Amino acid sequence: MSRQGRKRAFALAATFAAASCAVAAYSAAEQAGASSAGGESVGATVFADRCAVCHGPQAAGIPGSFPSLHDQVVAFAKMPQGRDYLVMVVTTGLMGSLKVAGVGYNGVMPAQSGLSEAEVAAVLSYLASDLGRNTSAAAVLSAADVAEARARHADKSAQATRALRPATDP
Repeated sequence: MSRQGRKRAFALAATFAAASCAVAAYSAAEQAGASSAGGESVGATVFADRCAVCHGPQAAGIPGSFPSLHDQVVAFAKMPQGRDYLVMVVTTGLMGSLKVAGVGYNGVMPAQSGLSEAEVAAVLSYLASDLGRNTSAAAVLSAADVAEARARHADKSAQATRALRPATDP
């Protein structure tokens, strides 16, 4: 192998090793629900990357377009049926009409595919803690809770998920 070829191979190996370490570190942090290097939790990062574009940076929503996530996630996370509903909304998306805090919505929320069970648990726990401001009273979800909810609900359609919605409207 030429000197140039060895340099390229070494650079490629070093890049691969660095990427592997980064993936392992992120995975470990994700499993533990730990904070990222900037002090932001995995849940906050997932929220900022996936949810805030529609629901806003403070999860307040846009009345008539995208519902607020504050009261409904906090309330639903405290009841078993509500926890399943939240997990499945993130997993399968949601479509159709619903009312949140007396405001009607008729739209589509896409499934957040590609999120691991730990990431789904982290983002829902983050929302249940009022964006990390009230961790003492929050209902925390684990990756195991997410896996169990997904296993209980074989129909992965948005319509089936909508039927899981608890009757209460916080």
